[in-house]
Amino acid sequence: MRETGQRSGLATVSVAWRAVPYQLAALGAAALWAASSLIAAEPARRLGGPRFTRLRMLWVCLALTTITAFTGGWRTLDLSDIGLVAISGIVGLLIGDIALFTAMAQIGPRRTSVLFTSNAPLAAIGGVWFFGETFTRSSLFGAALTIVGISLAIVYGTARGDSHAFESIEGSMRSGVIWAAIGAIGQAGGALVAKPVLDAGADTIAVATCRALIATAAMWIFAKATDEFVKPPGRGEITRRDVGIIVASGTIAMVIGMTLLLYALGNGDAGVTTILSATTPVMLLPALWAVTRRPPPVGAWIGAALTVVGTALLV
Repeated sequence: MRETGQRSGLATVSVAWRAVPYQLAALGAAALWAASSLIAAEPARRLGGPRFTRLRMLWVCLALTTITAFTGGWRTLDLSDIGLVAISGIVGLLIGDIALFTAMAQIGPRRTSVLFTSNAPLAAIGGVWFFGETFTRSSLFGAALTIVGISLAIVYGTARGDSHAFESIEGSMRSGVIWAAIGAIGQAGGALVAKPVLDAGADTIAVATCRALIATAAMWIFAKATDEFVKPPGRGEITRRDVGIIVASGTIAMVIGMTLLLYALGNGDAGVTTILSATTPVMLLPALWAVTRRPPPVGAWIGAALTVVGTALLV
């Protein structure tokens, strides 16, 4: 029998999770993914997407396993949950993450994150089909504004003639777009598969840990086949700086960011959660401005403003 209500004596960390509004958790995940994509872009391009993902997941597994052991979250998982969690990890991490970083290595972080937002409508539709979720009129209008704002950020996110490394294309744009689409589908599917386990009362961090362990094992088992299939453009040497970036990126995006997303899915509406978490490209605009010291075009800011309004309606 599953131990419900976190009565098993989960530590203070688990209690704090329950006090966070799920909408804020989804937005937090988007902000953290934006930060992670900026710091991970260069090593992912140089080391190759699949290899960078495998190395990053080793740290993620260590960090999440330690946290789960400390909080006692394993007690909230049943053996019957493992099948769904495994599918979630394979689809969302093995397929989704490798595809995402492969796209980032080819077309850069901004284009990848923008294309990746297609996981929001996919997951929203999945929430309606599989879980009977519905949008109120205001939420539906907010969702529409959010998607329009993200689309404007995509189209007008970069000024003409911008040759910054974040905007360079290595390989084929078409290939990068395809990989980003695969990543979006994988992430949306993986998140939806985990929702029933989270709804049943399983600890968020324990679910995140279990899916990470399973997906990472699969990544290393199929490492050679994955590299041969993806044909990453680079396979450089790993430096000390790379190790620091791998740890920072994994902590920001997976240990904290993905756990926030799973928490939001387990405590709120799947459609609203995924749309709010898809605001990453808009959050990247001021971050890219700070890094490149080049302000985005006016159209990009209009898109950001619409996204803020849409987000307010959703929340």
